[in-house]
Order: sequence, then C-alpha cells, then structure tokens
Amino acid sequence: MHVAGRPVGLLHLTDTDMFWHACRFEPLEGWDAVRPLFDAQNEIAAEGFPPQRAGEFREIRDRGVELRPTDGGARSGFTPFMIYVEGVRARFRR
Repeated sequence: MHVAGRPVGLLHLTDTDMFWHACRFEPLEGWDAVRPLFDAQNEIAAEGFPPQRAGEFREIRDRGVELRPTDGGARSGFTPFMIYVEGVRARFRR
C-alpha cells in the first residue's frame, strides 16, 4: 500500500467476501506517518460517519492511496474505493 507515492505497508490477501477483500497488514517504515489518519477513519466509522467529520474521512483518499502488486508482474496499481487498517488486519473495496 502506498500513500502519496510512499510505501507504508504490505497487504497479504486472506479472504474475499462479495466486494470486500480481507488482508493481513504488514507495516513498513512510512506507516507511522499515516497511521493517525487510518485510526481517525476507524473512529469515524464506529461513530456511524457523522457529517461533521466527513473531511477527516476523505483525507486518506485525498492523499492518494494506491495498492500496487509486489510480484513484479505487469499489472498496474489501483486506488481502492475504501480501505481500513486496524492493527494487523486490513480490508478494502475495489
């Protein structure tokens, strides 16, 4: 996973359920710089997405989250529609 072009973590796919992809998250060196954004997003989701916190919720997406393959294949990266990271667990929608 990259944020603003910087690698911040690795996602290892563990399961797919309809539109959501569950992963094991492995933080990289850049993770600590963006972790507060993901923590805030988790809080906002737990609060039911209050309108007054909409700007905070969009901040991760506005910074340019991109998922890129690490296998060296020809596939290009993509921007997930939604992504959550909580500890060693992550999930995203494409």
